[in-house]
This record gives sequence, C-alpha cells and structure tokens, in this order.
Amino acid sequence: MNKIVFIDEELCIGCAKCVDLCPQKILYIDIATNKCKVTDESKCDKRGGCERVCPTEAIKIIGKK
Repeated sequence: MNKIVFIDEELCIGCAKCVDLCPQKILYIDIATNKCKVTDESKCDKRGGCERVCPTEAIKIIGKK
C-alpha cells in the first residue's frame, strides 16, 4: 500500500485538532508519545481537513481530492 497520510512527529504537538476533525476517525493521539498516529490510512477520504487545522503543518495528505 502506498503511503497516504504523512505525520511529521517532530512537528506534531499533540493538540488533537486533527483527531477531532477527522470524519473517518482514523487519527488518534498516542498516549506514550503525545503525537498523532493513524489507525487505517486506507480509509482516509483525502479531503485534507486535518492538514488545514494542524497549527504546525505536521500532516500531509498525498493525492488530495
């Protein structure tokens, strides 16, 4: 499978804005690292809302609609 959701863990501040916005509910904040992670990126709708709400631009979606 090709990568769809790229999360730069160095930029991620664990604010959860992307988690709250994701309609597919595939994003979560890892308790151990306080960083955003993806459960099943094949379910990503590629609309890029998570990119737009991320205050540090830590998320990139490949092949956006």
